[in-house]
Amino acid sequence: MTQMIFVPMTRNEAQALRAGTGTNHYRACAATPSLAASMEAGTTREEVEYAALSNAGVLALVLRPNAPRLVVAAEVQDEQVREVGGPHGEVEVGSLAWAQVRALFADEPSALEAVQLASKVVAGQGVGAALAAPEVVAVLDEHDLLWFSPEELDQL
Repeated sequence: MTQMIFVPMTRNEAQALRAGTGTNHYRACAATPSLAASMEAGTTREEVEYAALSNAGVLALVLRPNAPRLVVAAEVQDEQVREVGGPHGEVEVGSLAWAQVRALFADEPSALEAVQLASKVVAGQGVGAALAAPEVVAVLDEHDLLWFSPEELDQL
């Protein structure tokens, strides 16, 4: 079986993945059972995946301070993913290949100032703590991640 995962990366990390020189493991978010359980009853799979994408955007703020958010969406085999627990869909993914990438999600230029401020406030925290920060709430409320095809990486 396959599942969609959302991996926060810098542009350089995504380029390394594309070149085949990326790392073997990445922190990511996915539509895990614990994330689904934290949502309202009747939530659809697509809604849980959207929450995982949003949480990956927050994870990008935590892991990559001062960098614009870039989230790589990839379709991976279940055995590549290890759930790390918690209600935010955090996972670790191994053996990720560029051929598995289905889309890229990135900030629009107008979001950069707010993203930099939020990332300074939450750098090194967990996703749960970061979600409570007013600066992160402002980013999530005011700046959606925009969809790009994998072929557009160099234009981001």
